[in-house]
Amino acid sequence: MVVSSYAEDCAFDFALEVLSKKWNLNLVLEFATVAGNKDSDNTLSFSEISTQIPEISPRMLSMRLSFLTEQGVIDQIDNEEKPKKVRYKLSQMGLDLALVLKQLRQWSLKYGNCENETCRANECKHGIAINKLIELEISQLQ
Repeated sequence: MVVSSYAEDCAFDFALEVLSKKWNLNLVLEFATVAGNKDSDNTLSFSEISTQIPEISPRMLSMRLSFLTEQGVIDQIDNEEKPKKVRYKLSQMGLDLALVLKQLRQWSLKYGNCENETCRANECKHGIAINKLIELEISQLQ
């Protein structure tokens, strides 16, 4: 069946809703970076995220974290301490999305115009993170 309009193609609606909003992709990649680190508890605080992505305003970061939490891409972890300290991590849905992003990254490297050799060799921050995440995922399956 040929889809005659965008509105009829519901299979991509959720993915587009999550990925098309500014900063969401950056945030998922930052969480993937943490999740790919074996020595980490896989969580980030608001201030840690702000440090990693300094271009995002605190208000926008708060909005994006709320959206990604509502959609189930990240989990919010509240501790019982005073003052309350909130941390975030990728949910299983977010981990699955991060693995899909590896394919998107490969596609972009193949057809895009990236001339950064570090990036092309998967030695940049997000390339390393996604590869480590996949290694962890594979080791957990075995």
